This record gives sequence, C-alpha cells and structure tokens, in this order.
Amino acid sequence: TFLANNGSDVPDLRDIFRKQGRIGISRTCAPTMTRPGHIAIFGGFDEDPAAALVNFRYNPSKFDTVFNRSRNTIGWAHRNVNGDNVREFRHLKSVVFFVYLGDMDIAAHRFKPLSKKFNKKLQYTQRGIRTTYELFERVFNDSRTAYLLTSDHGMSDEGIHGGGSALEVETPLFMWGAGVNREQTDSEANFPGKSNISELDQTQLAPLMSALIGLPPPMNNLALMPVGYLNVSAEYEVMALHLNVLQLMCQAEVLIQRFESAIFFKWLPKFMDLDLEQINQYASKLIALKAQGNIKEAMETCQKFGKSAQKCLAYYHNYYFLPLMVATTLSYLIWFYCLILQLNRLCKEEKEERKGFATFSTLILVLLGIVFLILFRLQNVSHINTFYLLLPVGMLIMAQAERPTKSGWTMTLTPIWHFSCILLPAGLLILMTFVYRHLWLLYAVSVLLNNRRAFLRRSLKFFIWLALVSLLCGMLFLLNFKTVLKRLPLKNYHVLYISMLLAIFRPLILGHRHDPRVWAVNSMALIAGAIGVYQYEVKEKVSVYIYAATWSFLLFAFLSIRYFERTTSMARRKLELITINMVTIITLLSTSWGSLNVQIVITEFVLGLQVYEDSRRSKEVEDLEVEHDPLKSLKRFYRYAFMTLLYFYVAFSLAGHWLSTFLFKSTTARLFYPHFSLYLSGSLLILKIFLPSLIVISALYAMVPFFRKNTRAILICVFLISDAMGLYMYYFVRNRGTWPTIRKFLDQALLTHAVNFMLLGCVCLAKIFLANTAMEKPGNTNVRSTRRNSSTEDTRI
Repeated sequence: TFLANNGSDVPDLRDIFRKQGRIGISRTCAPTMTRPGHIAIFGGFDEDPAAALVNFRYNPSKFDTVFNRSRNTIGWAHRNVNGDNVREFRHLKSVVFFVYLGDMDIAAHRFKPLSKKFNKKLQYTQRGIRTTYELFERVFNDSRTAYLLTSDHGMSDEGIHGGGSALEVETPLFMWGAGVNREQTDSEANFPGKSNISELDQTQLAPLMSALIGLPPPMNNLALMPVGYLNVSAEYEVMALHLNVLQLMCQAEVLIQRFESAIFFKWLPKFMDLDLEQINQYASKLIALKAQGNIKEAMETCQKFGKSAQKCLAYYHNYYFLPLMVATTLSYLIWFYCLILQLNRLCKEEKEERKGFATFSTLILVLLGIVFLILFRLQNVSHINTFYLLLPVGMLIMAQAERPTKSGWTMTLTPIWHFSCILLPAGLLILMTFVYRHLWLLYAVSVLLNNRRAFLRRSLKFFIWLALVSLLCGMLFLLNFKTVLKRLPLKNYHVLYISMLLAIFRPLILGHRHDPRVWAVNSMALIAGAIGVYQYEVKEKVSVYIYAATWSFLLFAFLSIRYFERTTSMARRKLELITINMVTIITLLSTSWGSLNVQIVITEFVLGLQVYEDSRRSKEVEDLEVEHDPLKSLKRFYRYAFMTLLYFYVAFSLAGHWLSTFLFKSTTARLFYPHFSLYLSGSLLILKIFLPSLIVISALYAMVPFFRKNTRAILICVFLISDAMGLYMYYFVRNRGTWPTIRKFLDQALLTHAVNFMLLGCVCLAKIFLANTAMEKPGNTNVRSTRRNSSTEDTRI
C-alpha cells in the first residue's frame, strides 16, 4: 500500500519524497508482532521468542534503548500531537519524538489492507503525517530534525500478522530531513521499484537513529549501522560506525573474558575469528587509518570487526546448546527408568524392598555431583545451566534408590513390553492429535476396541453409547473444518443457553438424584450465568451481583462435595454430585460449544464404563487372574493410562482449545471478572481444562475397582506415556520462525508436561472427594434396590 502505483496511495508523502529523503524496506524478524518490532527498532535486538508463551504481554529484562540514549524522549498517540504540546519542547537538544500510529494496525485487521475502508484510513493517516511534519518545521524552524517513518510489522492481505511471509516481514522505511542521505532518483523522483530499492534489517534502525542524533547506540544493541544512509562527511560516518563497533566489541569482550577465565578454556572449543588481543588492537588500528587519511579502509575495518563481533556474540550465546540438549535427554531417560522400576515393584504380589539412599553407590554419585558442581563453577557456567547439566546426576541418584535389593539393574518384567506400551500410545497420540489431526479416528478405534465384548451382548444402553461415540467422532472430525461450525445459524450465546439447559436436564434424564439444595444452587447459578451472558452480549458489562453469584457457586461446588454425606455412602452418588457441580462451572466458563461438547464426552465416558462392566459381569474371574499375573496387570495399567490421556485430549479439543495454537479468548472469565487479567483469566482457563479430567478420573475411581486399587501404578503409566510425548516435542521447540510456529511447538511441549500435573491433581481431588465411599458390586440387588427407593433427602450436610 505504500510503494504501490508509484506512491499514489500516499500522495502527501510522495510530495515530500520529490524534494528530499530516501525510501527503503525494513525487514523484520518473525514472529512479526508489535512488541518484538518495537524492541528491534529501538533496542537493536530481536526479543526472546519465549515471550510468545504469554502473548508478549510481560516486559522482558531491563534493556537499553534509543530513548535512554537521548537526553529527552516524548511519546504521543497520533491524535494528541498539536502545536501547543510541541512548542514547549522546541529548546531541547538530542531529543526523540515518538508518534505511534496505532489506527493503521486496527484498520488493517478490521477492514483488510486491500479494502476501500483501509485505503480511506491510509489517506487520513498519511495526510496527518505531513501535517505533523509541517508543524514540527514551523515550531523548530532550524532544519535540524530528522524524520523516520516505518512499521513494527507488515500485514497479509487477509489482515493478519505474526508469520514469516514477505507481506508480514517487509515494512516500509521512509527517511527525510536533517542528516538523511538521498539516493539518486530519476528526474520525476518516482518511488523506487522492488528491484532497486535498498533494504536493511529492522534492528539496524537503532544504531542508525543513534547516529542521527549524534549519540552511541544502545548498549544491548546487536546490529551494525547501515552505511550510506547519513548525509554527513565520510569521517563522521566512520566515527558513528566506530562507536557502534566499540559497543558490540564491549559485549563480545565480556563473554570472551568470562570464557577465558574458566579453568578448561584451553581444551574447549572457542571462537577463532576474534580474541581479546584483536579487540584491544582495534581502536588503535582505526585511529592510525584515520590519521593516514585512509577513510575507505577505516570503514572496511569497522565493518569487518563489527561482523566478527556479531558472530562472536551469537557463538557464545549458544555455547552450551548441545550439552544442555544431551543433559536434558539423559534426565528424561533416567526418569523413565526410575518410573519403570516403581511400576515393576507395584506389579508384583510380593513387594520387594528398595535399596534406598543409604548405599555406597549413592555416596559415589553424590561425590560425583559435587565434583561436577565445582568444575562447572570453575568453568563459569551460569546457575541455570549448571542446574540442568547436573540434573542427570540427581535423577540417577533417585533411580538408584528405586532399584530392588536383589535383582540389580535388570528389570524383572521384559523391557520390550514397557517400550511397546509406552511408545505405541505416545506415538499414536502425537500422530493423531498433533501431526495429522485425526483424533476422531484414534478415539473411535480405541473406544470400540475397549468395548469390543459389548458387541456380543447388545442392549439399549449399548446402542445409546454407540450413538454418542458416533456423535463425538463427527464433532472431532469437524474440528478440522472450523468454517463449517461458523456457518451454522446459531450464535455462540444461543449454544451456551442450550448448554445451560442441558446441564440441568442431563442429570434428570439419567436418573440422578440430588438433595433439593443441590438442584436449587446449580439452577440459580446457571440462571445467573444466563443473565450475565445476556448483559455482556447487549452491554458488554455484567452486573456485580452476577460476579458475586458465580464466585459463591465456585466455592460451593468444591466445598459441598466434601461435606455432603450420603446415607448409603455409595461412590456413584458422590460421582453424580461431582459431575453436576463441575459441569455447571464448565458452563459458566464457556463462551460457545465447549460446555455442550464436554457434557456429551462425560456422558459417553460414564455410559461406556457401564457397558464395559456389563460385558464383563460373567467374567469376574478376570480380576483374580490379573492380580496374580504381573504381565496382565501391566497391560491393564497402560490401557487405563492411555484411555485417561485420550479422554483428556478429546475433552481439551472439544472444549474449544485448539491444539495448533493454545490461545484463549479473554471472555473466558467474563462472568467472574469485569476486566482482562492474564493471571485470573489464565487460572480460570486452567480450571476449565482441569474439570473434565477430574470427572473422568472420579468416574474411574468410583466405578472401576481395579483403578481404585491401582491408582498409583496407572498414574505412573500416564507419566511414562505423556513424558515420552514431551521428550519428542522438546526436540521441535524453535527459537526463531513464524509466531504461529513458535507458539505451536512451545504450547505442545508445555501441554504434554502440564497434563501430568493436572492429572495428578485430579487423582488427589478424586481421592479426597470419594474417600469413605463404597463401590457397587455386580449383582448386589440390595444395594441397587436401595438406590431406587432412596428419597431425594439422601444427601445430608
């Protein structure tokens, strides 16, 4: 839009260019977002991509900028620049004025860059730029102001940015005014074409702006000033570049000194193109060349040493990359070994004793760790790097303590079973969930194989369950075609109202019985939520009474489970209470289809457990066989672990959390807090992700005796499968690239590790909620009769 049609879209700026200035392209670095762009322009370096995890909302560590280098800095939003607030600064020297044109970004997102409405906004903005330029020239009236117009990022034709396409990476650069060198133009001063336009990196603007105001570049700058952009003498340009190179040399000198002060530096790899002696000789060499009048050679020397300093900084910044990768991989593998040792012991009828920590081998490993710690400190390794490099030793001490006293290092159960039971589920989850996005196929095959015996004993319950499985498969399949859901005539809040009705009628349809107070409190909470959603949709403002109601219910939902005692003390009754309370919370935290989908998942899972148990009722001998066969126990541990993880990802996907980019809407907490808060919204989002798994694990704990008895072993299998996925994801985390790519791999690595903590928390809560409850035994007609005849008063506080 800036360079097109010889600048016809920006006629006022074209008029300025006909008289003065130069036009070029500033190339930013993906992820192409606002804050990384500002840091690159004014700080001279690319931001740590790990900031993508918090959507660039938190400030990085303190760093130097062009603003700090100048004596004064004044910043305005575009509409606040006028004669009065400019005139008061006309006597200042070495000052930076920053005018932020945020309306262009908003217009491009809203209207798309090629639309007529965007062009109208562009006309308004470029006219305002010329007006501001003329205002500054009138107020200062000394021809000593330099002007620089650029953008923090580009924009695709669809109105999005963050990626690494040419439209997103390339931004316009227009410089004019004092000190700006004008490139040779044709007689009509036409805009340069793509073939002959000058290009520079966005980070190079920081040293360039510093040179324009006659000050050194920011001390954290990593860029080299571009040559030929200053309308100054050759001596001044060499001096400006010299200050830039000295600033880069100072950073390189610190890293080299730190490395050479280490005890083993003579035997370790080092950067060969730059050393302390060359750094010390640089300044005197340049002064000698200037004294001899060899300005061209002095310029070449500056550029040579500047590029060497940049390479040196990059080399030492990534110096421990490979050792850290190896140490982390070893830590994973030793962790797997430690968990497998625990699992082997739990599979046996007679539990073997652990060696524990009071052994000679532990002493040797501790001494080895102390020796490594001393060596790393003598090597000047940073504290965080030291921790990760020593982590394998600590993990090995734990694994050694888990070894049985008799069998040494050999695993009692065959390793091939462990590897197949870990790698196969982990590989299937990675391929079908993250790579090929066919979670529906993995889900369908898994649940149908798990309940394959039910096909021989078909019943009404079986066909209802099969219908729910088919429905969920279809919904998971549609996640690959998000536009289909958008075409439905239902609005998001309409779907949410249906979810609220289902949250109350689902327990009635399934025959759940609750204390009247439970029905009343859940109903009132959902009614308050419906009113709050209506207020938000109409006014974008929710009443304070709604916030009070939702927070009060959040407390009630958890506290009531522990303090409601069942007269029958049946686990299934407690499960029903857990389910209705947690589903209500999920509904209050949903913005569209999430609650409806999760309720279907929960219903299918519980019904599937009942179908599975019904198909096994004539095979009660199986449980006794499994108890006496370690290999059968092991297979069953891994099966329940895989199903737990599978339903976590199914509920996660259907709740609206896309696995490709783990973003969430700020409206998640709209019924709990009036403003956006990253901490609060993020915490409530984690709660929303957590609750479906809490219901799933509570159902297993309440309905499956094998799960209740072997929760620890099954949880270890969950850790093994999920950590295998995490190790795979770890190798794909990237430091550079498009914003969606960086976020995708960071989020996936984070998710595969966070699921362990979530499921561990679910197990702990399920044990607390279902403590002192009895399980219904197959064929116990007395218990079943008691459940049918119990009144609605069977819950008591």
